[in-house]
Amino acid sequence: MSLSVTHDALRLRCLNLAKRIADDLATRQLRTRQFEQPDFYAKAFAVNLWRRLDPVKFGPNIDRALDALRSEPRDKTWHREFIEYALMDTPGLSSDTITDILRGTKPQRPDVANWQILGLINRQKRNVGLTTKLLNLAHFAFILHRYWRAPVFMDRPDCFSAQYHAFCATLLSNSPNRRHQRIANRATEMLAQLAGTHGFVNLLGRGAGQSFGAACALYVLLKAGYHNEAEAILHRLEDAFFRAGQLPLNLLAPAPLPEYPGPENPQTPGWYSYNRHDDYLAFAGYWLLKASQLPAPKHIRSLASETASNNIVTQYSSAYYHAQMTLCGRQSFDVSGTPVIVSGQGKSARIFLPPSGGEQDAPSLYNQASHPLPAIGEIEFSRFIQTRQISDSKIDVSFELAGIVGHRMIEFQNARVIISDQIPSHDPGEVDLFRILIDGNIGLTQIAKDTIICPELGIKLTSNAQLHMIPQATFSAAGPATRISAKAAQGHNATLTISWGDSDA
Repeated sequence: MSLSVTHDALRLRCLNLAKRIADDLATRQLRTRQFEQPDFYAKAFAVNLWRRLDPVKFGPNIDRALDALRSEPRDKTWHREFIEYALMDTPGLSSDTITDILRGTKPQRPDVANWQILGLINRQKRNVGLTTKLLNLAHFAFILHRYWRAPVFMDRPDCFSAQYHAFCATLLSNSPNRRHQRIANRATEMLAQLAGTHGFVNLLGRGAGQSFGAACALYVLLKAGYHNEAEAILHRLEDAFFRAGQLPLNLLAPAPLPEYPGPENPQTPGWYSYNRHDDYLAFAGYWLLKASQLPAPKHIRSLASETASNNIVTQYSSAYYHAQMTLCGRQSFDVSGTPVIVSGQGKSARIFLPPSGGEQDAPSLYNQASHPLPAIGEIEFSRFIQTRQISDSKIDVSFELAGIVGHRMIEFQNARVIISDQIPSHDPGEVDLFRILIDGNIGLTQIAKDTIICPELGIKLTSNAQLHMIPQATFSAAGPATRISAKAAQGHNATLTISWGDSDA
């Protein structure tokens, strides 16, 4: 198959998905001019999407959305950076209309990479004078100094999120500034490594599995010529759309939107206090449409190495599985107590060890029980201290439990992952070791005190201690999770081996 045909086929699939999202948004828009759920910036990106696709068909929707944007209160929650970015990129929208909508609003400028980049690009579009050019140079230097740790963008200082890394790379790739594009190209290779053959590109850090991060990664990978990785992500978006009947907020747990979505609803895993379904729907549609308009790349790229690590993210891939971990962070959702593991290759790959926990700045589905480190019952939970990469295939995680420091050693082998927990000075049998979370949608069978198998994926879990399996014990970003734990009858350590390809598994 030639490059042009392959690229055209991918562009057509992106376009078809963008059209479906545009139709869905039009259906979800109420006579009150608002969407079914509260939003921050959905109306602005929906206007952009509708005008680019069919300004006549969606004319009434566009007019209602613009009227709603003019009438909304200009309070501290007004997402000026996002709204301005969408409006300035909307074809046929007059400068007077944009000025009228933005009148009386101020940028938020939070200490977050994507917001800072949005502000920079908006200023770049507004004014090309010498003073502004110098200010933009200084602002970009600040962004690189504060958030860029080649080859990754930090979400917040010292905290990585694959989703927001993808967003930053896409914003810079879409900028006409050549230096922005060069940085984006460096960041894109990391996205290709994260996507691999399976297409689950945003499993690490804040917002794991959410749809707009996947759409951003698809755009920038397709633009850079990473054909296989872009197609893998597009498959995940299409599959989630088919299974949910709409593009869900969270690709890892695709389901129709419940009547009352939110962080306290067990039917909405992957939601946090600030999430708005229509925001992410319109935003994903915007980047999918952008992807459908990309010219064919000059070269098709492929990754030379299956295993890649840096000081922030470590990955290990084999013919059997793909493992990813973040090595630094400030809060529980920033770091990996256990690796995220995708079992298998390509479209048939399944998440086995899902992203664990989520943002806990406000009440949510996720609590301390969702953090997969040792605990004493449901009373005292481990606190993550740090992670050290000992070699390309070996990680040491240190944690503190009830004032005592313990260690978790993780070793990646071709067909095995070995996790060893050790915590001294506790009475034998007091501490629940491991507390590893497994996707609750995967069938597990305990065939012996120390052995659990997953026939569906050909995986066996064995331990030198008795294993305890609790289905639906807590939540991961992929939904309800099964918890595997163990108590060491003698000593203060235990080892869990996850193996692929055993004849009896």
